[in-house]
Amino acid sequence: MGTPGDWDELFRPVIGRRTRGARERVPSLRAIKARATQKRSGQPAGGRKKGQRLGTIAVREPSAASRRCVVKASYRPLRGGGLEAAKLHLAYLERDGVERDGAPGRLYGADEGFDREAFRRPLAGEQRQFRFTVSPEDGDQLDLTDFARRFMEQVETDVGRRLLWAAVNHHNTDNPHVHIVVRGVDADGDDLRINGRYIAEGMRWRAQELATRELGPRSELEMERSQSKEIERAGFTAIDRMLAGHASADGRVSAEQLAKAPRQERAACLGRLAVLEKMHLARPEPAGTWRLAEGWEPLLRQYETAVEVQARLARHVPSSLGKGLVVQPGERFETVEGVVRGLGLHDELAGTMYAVVERRGGGACYLPVRPEVAAQFALGDNVRVSSPTESWAKASDRIVARYAAEHGGIYDPAAHLRELVIRGDRTASGQPLPADLVKANVRRLDRLERYGLVARQAGGQWRVRADLVSQLEARERTHPRHRIQVDRLGPERQVDRSGPDRGPGRGRGPGLSR
Repeated sequence: MGTPGDWDELFRPVIGRRTRGARERVPSLRAIKARATQKRSGQPAGGRKKGQRLGTIAVREPSAASRRCVVKASYRPLRGGGLEAAKLHLAYLERDGVERDGAPGRLYGADEGFDREAFRRPLAGEQRQFRFTVSPEDGDQLDLTDFARRFMEQVETDVGRRLLWAAVNHHNTDNPHVHIVVRGVDADGDDLRINGRYIAEGMRWRAQELATRELGPRSELEMERSQSKEIERAGFTAIDRMLAGHASADGRVSAEQLAKAPRQERAACLGRLAVLEKMHLARPEPAGTWRLAEGWEPLLRQYETAVEVQARLARHVPSSLGKGLVVQPGERFETVEGVVRGLGLHDELAGTMYAVVERRGGGACYLPVRPEVAAQFALGDNVRVSSPTESWAKASDRIVARYAAEHGGIYDPAAHLRELVIRGDRTASGQPLPADLVKANVRRLDRLERYGLVARQAGGQWRVRADLVSQLEARERTHPRHRIQVDRLGPERQVDRSGPDRGPGRGRGPGLSR
């Protein structure tokens, strides 16, 4: 119990700084910040542990007067040939990048000490990369480099992780924007995952906050002008997103439903419906109802892509306006002969590339191709582009099927490589080494998984169907498709490679295929 004197000591008030007992633990500033991050993001202070769910990150939705910003996001797995594709994607982002003063784009990071070459190197444990395109509506009024750095600093605060990222500014379109690549592990080497809702909404709202803080809220006149541009825009817009919210399950938008919306939103939706009617994507019906065409949202996005493609064609071959052929992957087209005039990113998030070939006799051909094929092109190459029927069954499929049949239906890349090395297979000069052959088999298995013909197993192994080859041959009869084949016809032309159209690679021989 203690003596009365002990009790007096316990209850004696002390004026001034509070003293601490020897055993009292006082949290450090770092612990306090980590605890605050944990409350805000729902993540453990020491980082996300394996098996735990990602928490939510609370971000306040901006007001109607906030500056507008679009954030498009994607993530790319690095298995198979993903790492090489990611390197090519970075190269093309930088090649296509253009600064405000017209100088070529340059990869940059959080500060001036950023090491471009180090950022390109593989990282242990990295399974994916995140790609973001951040497009402030008033990007022409912002220093995009400073904006991107402040934006990513805020993202790091939100997710409670120090991120490894790089960015390139693009001022070569009507809407200046910045491309940001975030590595799949954080600065501590831990696997990085980002909450899906934060990617879908929170990042956009953070970007809007920063732009509003820099430029101030939009005036009534600015909001009216912005809305007028969106109403007429050839592509999917924020107004279309509002229309989708007002539409019923069968695609009808009623006047009664729109009457519940604020006046400005109602006026914008009605104006947009009139534009969609001209595009044959909406039609008026009795009783003040509009009917949206089936698939109107993806059609709008496709139309926007088509407009961008025609703009690229005209940029590389100005005389091609109205005479450009856009090749659709998998479809047959008439053989084209001409000169490679342009190379670039077809889909900046997905990383697919394009080549523009100026045809003899006028016009141009736009070819979407995979990154590894685009790396074989060089500006000025004389080429023939054709669309032979593509065989579904590849040589690698037969190798994989034969190996799996001999090993209980399982293809084990590591064991197969050991067998090839022990057997002492010798490849002809210029042919792939055993390690490269096995890597190619794994890339092919990644693609076959989409068709349900193989299944990924633990430890990097694959379960392969016994009828793999016959299944692929059957698809050739029921689903014929064409590949893009490029054959070099002559020596490369001499072109000025100092400008932004410089290609990252040179051709290595005929018969390059999509």
